[in-house]
Amino acid sequence: MKRRAFVNSSLAAAVSAALPNGVFAQAGSAVLGDINLKTLDGGSKVLEKAVLKELQASLAGRLLLPTSEGYDDARKVWNGMIDHKPAVIVQVASVSDIQNAVNIARDYRALTSIKGGGHNVAGKAMCEGGIAIDCSGMNEASCDPDTRTATAQPGVLLGAVDRATQPYGLATPAGVVSHTGAAGLTLGGGFGKLSRTYGLTADNVRGIELVTPDGEHRRATVSENRDLFWGLRGAGHNFGVATKFEYQCHEVGTDFLSGWIMYPLGSAREILTAYAELLPAIPKALQLSCNAIMMLNGKGFLTFSAFYAGSIAEGEKVLAPIRAIGKPIRDGIEVGKYLAIQSRTDRNIPWGDQYYQKAGMLTEISPKMVDMLVDITENGSPFQTAINFTQVGGVINEIDPGATAYPNRKAEMQLVFGGSWKERTDKQDDYIAAIRRSWESLLPYTDGVYINNMMGDGAEDRVRRNFNTNYDRLVELKNKYDPMNLLRLNANIKPTV
Repeated sequence: MKRRAFVNSSLAAAVSAALPNGVFAQAGSAVLGDINLKTLDGGSKVLEKAVLKELQASLAGRLLLPTSEGYDDARKVWNGMIDHKPAVIVQVASVSDIQNAVNIARDYRALTSIKGGGHNVAGKAMCEGGIAIDCSGMNEASCDPDTRTATAQPGVLLGAVDRATQPYGLATPAGVVSHTGAAGLTLGGGFGKLSRTYGLTADNVRGIELVTPDGEHRRATVSENRDLFWGLRGAGHNFGVATKFEYQCHEVGTDFLSGWIMYPLGSAREILTAYAELLPAIPKALQLSCNAIMMLNGKGFLTFSAFYAGSIAEGEKVLAPIRAIGKPIRDGIEVGKYLAIQSRTDRNIPWGDQYYQKAGMLTEISPKMVDMLVDITENGSPFQTAINFTQVGGVINEIDPGATAYPNRKAEMQLVFGGSWKERTDKQDDYIAAIRRSWESLLPYTDGVYINNMMGDGAEDRVRRNFNTNYDRLVELKNKYDPMNLLRLNANIKPTV
């Protein structure tokens, strides 16, 4: 083992000794012995006891093996369907911890995963049999109102970013579920209720710090490591383990006109057709999404989900004709606090449920597509099914597709189609097959994919087509920073060297 993997051992051990008993206490760790690591080529390699002991001593964080107390909790991710068991989980607490973990992973050519918030639907935060670098304990977020910037460590959840910025009436566009990890969302592009007005989360990043696969700690901005800064804004975890994000914030206030208009499921054709017709004329300040939920009891509903980023009075005028569409069951459009609005949908997608979904970007909703969607709403299933259209466009589409790695600058919405169920079941494969069959009829209408919502099946070709003219440039970056493809559990850009 190369000694440089542990250059900060003494310092890290001293920091660890000074920490109070808590998240990163070493008590409860398993007795160390040789372990087998899954390698990048699908084989295995012995990680020796002596190296493990040295790694453990170097950490301000915590080393977990399958026999360690807390191992099973640490390997849990948002999607309860995922049951991956890493050989080693390194719960990092500092940049040097991340460097040490990356160096071990590289030197042993170990299958490697990165966990921030653990919200990736495909469960790529945890690998099977390799090394998982768990950043969830690095979860501090702060805001400087004078410079209108927010900073976030790699384990921060979106709710923490909002809680740091909203006391000053500031916000950066980020997500629609508060328990999503900020790191994964940002690196994949990221869009939320403010994105039509201010752009993607990635468009509002001022700087990203990361540990690249060679173990170096780098900073990427418009003036430092510009090539990395370009690739990190939209291509995910392909080039390193993020350690810090700096976001541009906007003066938005704290109160917004927002909410749902709910319709009976039987009005699916009317509402979906109306939504398709509304899209071209919607102003940038309004984000209008459309959702259909089909429940186990055969019942269901559709909603228009609205958020207006401008003044309340303007929003009332803009939403008036939309609120007059059809015969709603309930009109829940009202003025609310941004913090509350940002967490409203949390309860609809709780941690630990079983999720399977497919997703794609759209420029329009055609009449034929409406026919297919209506057919889905009229045919029940033994699990809860959801059709979600999230509107994007606006300022997002005003940015050149080559300005960042994120390529989908002409999309007007994202379609997510999927199902969820509470517990594991022996019928799960049948459920997944049913979702895939329905998706096959919808896929031809999509153009590109939001990589944060990919399940992983058939990913390689789709990743290449998705990044389109940006793909070759991303391959050059991968060749430069990760030629061994250590960081491959993502929407992977394969190196060619």
